[in-house]
Order: sequence, then structure tokens, then C-alpha cells
Amino acid sequence: MRLKLVPVALAAALAISLLGATSASAATEFGTNCTANRAEESPYTVIQLAQNGGQTVAPSSGVVTKWKIRLIPAPVFLPQQLKIFRPTASPTQFQVVGESAMSNVGGGENVFTTRIPIQAGDRLGLFGFGTPYGALFCQGPETENPGNSIGFILGNPTTGTTAAVAGVETEALVPVSATIEPDADADGFGDETQDACPQSAATQVACPPVALSTSKQIRKGSVTIVVTSSTAAPVTVKGVASLGKGKKAKLNGGTQNLVPGALSKFTLRFTKGLKNKLKELPPKQSVRLNVTVAGTSVAGAVTTKTLKLKLKGQAKD
Repeated sequence: MRLKLVPVALAAALAISLLGATSASAATEFGTNCTANRAEESPYTVIQLAQNGGQTVAPSSGVVTKWKIRLIPAPVFLPQQLKIFRPTASPTQFQVVGESAMSNVGGGENVFTTRIPIQAGDRLGLFGFGTPYGALFCQGPETENPGNSIGFILGNPTTGTTAAVAGVETEALVPVSATIEPDADADGFGDETQDACPQSAATQVACPPVALSTSKQIRKGSVTIVVTSSTAAPVTVKGVASLGKGKKAKLNGGTQNLVPGALSKFTLRFTKGLKNKLKELPPKQSVRLNVTVAGTSVAGAVTTKTLKLKLKGQAKD
């Protein structure tokens, strides 16, 4: 049984704004911004099946971080719950893949935060709990288009279940719009407002910087640098030795992906020029070797540590 919430005269003033992707940010808003003026008798769930010229299905995958619903001025608060539906092989059956907390909807615009993963192609719906008013929907002069239709599902299907559409109402809309934010690291948190480190699923606070600890082992023909990193990070070790008269020897220890807390060895092998220089110098003299250890965090911030080593001459007396 469908229940009117307002007289027909007020329903005629129903305003509808069909939403598509916004260009101001990476977030995307889709759905319907109509003002609810009717409700399906509880317990029913409504699902948007089609809307003329609007965005019926999610245009992208990510996380729903916010949903909006408008209700005509009314001295009531109606409990409503956002549902995310995914199509199945059957055109009349949909899987519930997510739902918000139950929220009290009052007259005017209502905005609620949530965190629901969503895939491109998913649809929006509403469950309403109460007597006699249940799930809200819009129906009136501004929705009178055969391209608009909503489906009615008996009961309150929960996440993970599949529900069948028991009835269809044409020239009607579900009064819900949702904001989808990207989820680059697939951690279930929206990258713009819920995740301060979208480059890593390991944390949602600010991406931690890389802290490096080092030690050295100097041998006759090489230097080994032992590195420990505080976080998983690619670390590169390089060295430059001054050979005098503007000449330099460049040593490359390579790049390794370090595991937090594990010891990793980087070997800087001496070039032919550096070996010859050391053979010319007595043990009391040395060649200066500057070693740079650089680690890059998941956010792209580079931590650099410089070691200044002295390589003793190797000339025999």
C-alpha cells in the first residue's frame, strides 16, 4: 500500500535534479535528488530500476562515503537505510552488497556519512522502518515519465542476500543520491575524506615516513652497507669517491624492496679507477667515499641518509 505524505497540490511542486559525475573532484555523485513525498507501507524496500536522463547505476567503483535524501516538510522523522544492490543473471533479482546504518530522515535535505564499497553498475535503494510509513519515494508531476521506474522488494534484505522485485511502479523515483570516492589501495576507505594514506592499505592515517638505520663493512675491493627500514620501502644505495684532479668513481649498490625490521645488504664494488687510486696511496692516506642511502615511502616522500667513509690506501711499503 502506497501512502501519501503531502497533498497533491504540494506534490505538484516536487523538484527533481538528476545527478551525474561532478567535475570539481575525483569523487562522483549519482542518483536522484528529488524530494520524497510518498512512502511504501512497511516492510518494503525500494530500488531504482530506471530514470529518464539520469544516472541509474554507479558510474565507477570505489566507496560510498555520503548519501543524501530529501523529504517534504513534515513533523516526523522517518527511519531510512541506504541499500546498495548488484544485478544478477535474473533481471528481477538483485544482490544486496552493502547497507548503511539506519538514520532518521526529517523534512528538508538530510546528509549522512557512511562507508560502503561499491562497483560500477550497482544501484541504490532504500529500506524504511516504521508504522505506517516505510521506504520513501518520489511521485508527482515532475516524475511523470515512462522512463522512470522503481521496484518494490518485500521485507528488509540484508547484505549478502539476494532479493526479488515483487512489483514495479512507473513514473516514480527513489529519492537518494550517493557520493563515490576512489579507493586506490582497495582498503574499503574513501581516498578523499576517509583515507589519509591512499597509497597503502596498511593504514588510513598519514603515510608513515621511512626511517633508515645503517652500518658499514669495508673490505679490500668493496664496501657493504647494511640497511634496516622502519616500513616496507624501496631503498637505493649509491656511492661517490673522489680520486683527485676532478675525477670521481661512482659506485652503485642497487635497489632493494626492504621488509620492515629486516637486515638488507648492499654491496658497493670498487671501480678499476678507485682500486688503482688506493694502490697508489700509503695506508696513512685515504680516499673519501660518500655513500647515499635513499628510501621512498608509499606516499613518494624520500628519506636520505649520507655516510662519509674513509678508504685507506693499499700501497705496500
